[in-house]
Amino acid sequence: MIELEGNIVEEYKIGNTKVQIRDSGYINRTPEDIQRTLNNVNTIILNHYIREQNKLE
Repeated sequence: MIELEGNIVEEYKIGNTKVQIRDSGYINRTPEDIQRTLNNVNTIILNHYIREQNKLE
């Protein structure tokens, strides 16, 4: 079994698959680092939706 870092913050099953959500993405990161990552994800998602909308026009 592979050892994973962080604490399990949520666990559930989808069909036969066990899903664990861990907090390892936050270990040794400042609030500013985390906010920068969230901003980047927001930008990527927004750009995706804009491109998709432009395909429909």
